[in-house]
Amino acid sequence: MRRRIIAALLLAAAPMTIAPPAHAIFGVGDIVIDPSNLAQNILTAANTLEQINNQVKQLQNEADMLINQANNLVRTGYNPQAEINRLLGEIVVLMDRARSISYVVSETDRLFQENFPEDYSAWSRTQMATAAEKQWVSARSAFNDTLLVQSQIVQTLKADTSSLDAMLAETAVAEGNLSVSQTGNQIAALGVKQTMQMQEMMAAQYRADALARARDLQIEREGREKLARFVGGASAYTR
Repeated sequence: MRRRIIAALLLAAAPMTIAPPAHAIFGVGDIVIDPSNLAQNILTAANTLEQINNQVKQLQNEADMLINQANNLVRTGYNPQAEINRLLGEIVVLMDRARSISYVVSETDRLFQENFPEDYSAWSRTQMATAAEKQWVSARSAFNDTLLVQSQIVQTLKADTSSLDAMLAETAVAEGNLSVSQTGNQIAALGVKQTMQMQEMMAAQYRADALARARDLQIEREGREKLARFVGGASAYTR
């Protein structure tokens, strides 16, 4: 009996001598789990996960920024440069083929002096008649050149309308600043092209008007010369 009591007391005292520290109270088999360490590890894992999520978001933002930058560098699919140059070239050809007086400065002066002389006193009637014919041809050709240039410009208006429609369509679907800027530059170039056409048309019109006026003056000058020759010297009418 006495031995049983001592054994019971020893068993009761055993947990007090071999118990683990107060913070390590859970275990599975031989593994002991420390709650405070477990909580710290969970907190560390949560912080790490949050950092990873932030890094992922940063990478997504950088990717979006690169995509936007790429879109800003996208060009439009329409380029009217070749069409604009072609239309301007056709008008330049017409101006170069002018059948009246050339638009080259030195050539203009030479032909004007040749066809519209200042003095007819040393000219014969045949020479004056020939000059008058040249003046009429120059004036008529100048008006014809003007009509051709005007007709060509009117014909280009349809092409300009198509180009403008294409530019506006590109603007509507533009993905970035470059495409919008490019379309704006193209529209501005179209306006410059039309301004150049108007300048060429005005040059042709003013050329025709100037030659017509010059021809009128030459007819007047020839008339005075012919009258002077018909009347003769003043001594013919004196007694």
